[in-house]
Amino acid sequence: MKPLLMILGILSALLIVAQLVMGQLILSGQAEWIKRHQHSGYLTVVVALVYIVLSLPKIASLPKRP
Repeated sequence: MKPLLMILGILSALLIVAQLVMGQLILSGQAEWIKRHQHSGYLTVVVALVYIVLSLPKIASLPKRP
C-alpha cells in the first residue's frame, strides 16, 4: 500500500504543477490549451481524491506514540 500511496502522491503533485503551467499559458493568450486544462483538471481531482481516500485509513491506523 505504501508504494501506491507514494506514486499517487507524486502524481498528484505533478498534475497540480501541470495545472498551474497550463493556466499560465491560457492567461498568456494560448486559448487552445483550454480543453487540455479542463481534462487534466478532472484527472487531477480524481487522482488527488483517490490519494486522500487511501491515505486517511493508513494515517488513522498508525500506532500512538508514548
